[in-house]
Amino acid sequence: MSRFFLWALLLLAFTGQAAWKKVYSFDRDWLVYQEAWKSFLPYVSSKHYAYHSKSLEIHPGDFPKAYLAIYPSENYHLFLQGTLFKTLRKGEVYRIPMDSLAKEDKLVLTVYLEDLQGLPSDFKVERDEKVVVAEKADFFSLQTRSGAPFSNFFLLSILSLMTCLGLLFAAYPRVFTSFYRYSDWIRWEVKDEVWMRRPFALPNVLVLFTLSLLTSCLAYLVGFKTIQKDEFFSNGDNFVALWPSLFFIFSKLGLSFLLFISRYFVYYLFTDLFKLKGLANVHYFKSLQTNLQFFTLLFASICFYAVYVGPSKSIDFSSVLYLVDGYFLFRFVYFFQSFQRSFSFPRLFLFIYLLIIEGQIILFGIRELIFPTYI
Repeated sequence: MSRFFLWALLLLAFTGQAAWKKVYSFDRDWLVYQEAWKSFLPYVSSKHYAYHSKSLEIHPGDFPKAYLAIYPSENYHLFLQGTLFKTLRKGEVYRIPMDSLAKEDKLVLTVYLEDLQGLPSDFKVERDEKVVVAEKADFFSLQTRSGAPFSNFFLLSILSLMTCLGLLFAAYPRVFTSFYRYSDWIRWEVKDEVWMRRPFALPNVLVLFTLSLLTSCLAYLVGFKTIQKDEFFSNGDNFVALWPSLFFIFSKLGLSFLLFISRYFVYYLFTDLFKLKGLANVHYFKSLQTNLQFFTLLFASICFYAVYVGPSKSIDFSSVLYLVDGYFLFRFVYFFQSFQRSFSFPRLFLFIYLLIIEGQIILFGIRELIFPTYI
């Protein structure tokens, strides 16, 4: 009996099963034909959402031994080089060998539907590859599961964030308490804190680093779970090893850190311009405090939901984006009322100052770092 199990394990060690692996996604490659220009232009949702036809420019030679995979969500008419090629039925899966299209260097594929709204879905390039259970005659070395990056992310991100917050709480308990004092949202007042007067003191820098790490982790989680994936998350090779994901997170962390530091100099410049003396340090502190409080709750909520739905299910973050916009709008009102109570500034100057500064965040700030695919 033991000999039977040994031979069974050896057989499984060299046995694989066919699986379709996504090589490329065309989410950002869609074009629309403009009659006035007699050419194709990039698809812009605000201008071309209701166009009846959308097109793709495909170079079959770039994807040898691959297939154009189509998962239609509606009944589409598919045109190839302007000629009707096939009628696609909703719910079915179609795969066209790229090698069969390689006679042309460039092909224009057009999807037509009379009631087409937005982009048709879903068009990818896939390869039929073997998912090997074991490698190099070692039948105990199993291949990494597809959910491994998902699990590793939660383990490393939560441990890193808990380490930063634990260090802040152990070394500077009063600073930790002040930054996580949610009662300030109810009182709408500014308490005079010693560390407000030194924006780049060590505890503030630690808070700045923690907030930057939180931002980068949110950006990775949104990219990993979103439907509209960018180039990094569309490439499955980036998840074979840990280093590409770490590089992505640390690059976002560095951008966030520079963004938050530069905000202080922007505050200082504009408060001096609007004659709002003494507001720069307070605004900088309150900005860090509110962002840390809100994005901690947001990250925790998204993490719980992502764990609940599992690693294979995508999440539509458009509603979360509206929540973030709502937070920044409410924060504008909160800052205006709080600063008005604590300082004797002209209301008009304070209003215009906050309108400019807080508006920059919605258009060019932390929101774009976390949700680049929705901008």
